[in-house]
This record gives sequence, C-alpha cells and structure tokens, in this order.
Amino acid sequence: MNFRAIEYIARKKVGMNILCNAMARKLESQAKNDAKWTDRTSNARQGLKGGCEGGGNNYSIYLAHGVEYGEILEEGSKPHVIAPKNGKALYWKGAAHPVKKVNHPGTKGFKTIENTLEGNREVIKSAVLRYWSDD
Repeated sequence: MNFRAIEYIARKKVGMNILCNAMARKLESQAKNDAKWTDRTSNARQGLKGGCEGGGNNYSIYLAHGVEYGEILEEGSKPHVIAPKNGKALYWKGAAHPVKKVNHPGTKGFKTIENTLEGNREVIKSAVLRYWSDD
C-alpha cells in the first residue's frame, strides 16, 4: 500500500472547507426557521447568514445577522426614550394625539443565533471528529 500522508492531509483540509460550509448552511436554515420574532419586511430573517472562514489548520463557522438592528433582535434593548428626529412630535396611526417623546420599556432578545449555535455544538463537534477519524 502506497500511503501518502501529506497528500491525504491536504485533501482532508480541502474537504474541511466543504464540510464547514455545509454545516453553516444548515445552521442558517435552522436559524431562519426557528427565529421567533414577527416579520414585517422579512429582511431580518433573510439577512441571517452562515458561512465558513479560514483554511489550513484553522476554520471558523459563523452565523450572523445581516441587518443593522440584528443585535437588538438577538440581545434585546434597554429602556430608552424615543424622540422625533425631524419634527417636533411623534404620531402614529391609532394615537390619540402627537407626543414629544415615548418612554420605550425595552425589549427582550430572541437569542436566535445563540440558541442555534448552542443547540448544534455537539453535532458540529461530532461531524468534525468523524471527518478526521480513520475511514
């Protein structure tokens, strides 16, 4: 048997990129399906992206929000004041009258990315170990 260890490891490293990207796509799909927030435009759900970075001996699988308010969806927000930017008052359909400010109570985060990653930690670990185990 003519076993070339360096070539074998090089092929395995190339395959790691494929494996990591496949796992990232699975995480992305799961996060999009499991996100518990109410969609208004679907931008936040569509903006969830998974991918793989790195190469050689270091690979990172990531899952990230693609909208600027993604951190608020994930982590929530503290109580804060909402004030008008351009006019003197705020008004919305159904309000009794315009107001100068609104005391927002804050929001609880949905932890979509955190829950997806934590829920798949062992699956990812097992897949990588299986991939590098002897065939």
